[in-house]
Amino acid sequence: MILNIYDKKQIVKTYEADAYDLMFGVLEDVAAVVKLDELKEGSDAEIIKLIGGAVLASMDTVKDLLKDIFDGVTDDELRNTRISEIAAVLLDVVKYTIKKLGTLKSKN
Repeated sequence: MILNIYDKKQIVKTYEADAYDLMFGVLEDVAAVVKLDELKEGSDAEIIKLIGGAVLASMDTVKDLLKDIFDGVTDDELRNTRISEIAAVLLDVVKYTIKKLGTLKSKN
């Protein structure tokens, strides 16, 4: 996953993270914020709709989540990130969370 930081239209810094290195707490936070229990079909469009609602309802939690994913990113840097890139990161994390939670459920 990649998160670019911009100064006007120029990328000034790039953060990278691997979904496979995410801590369980991050997955837990995603599941709580994005309300995964409301997913019916799991399509990208449905997930993006839930992400949009989560961002609007829990901006601070989403910021904290991004700071957990991208070590070292600051609030000021997040203000200079494109929402489309944040949405793409959150989509990747939600898909990964669904996959991992499904794996955990099937093992029980």
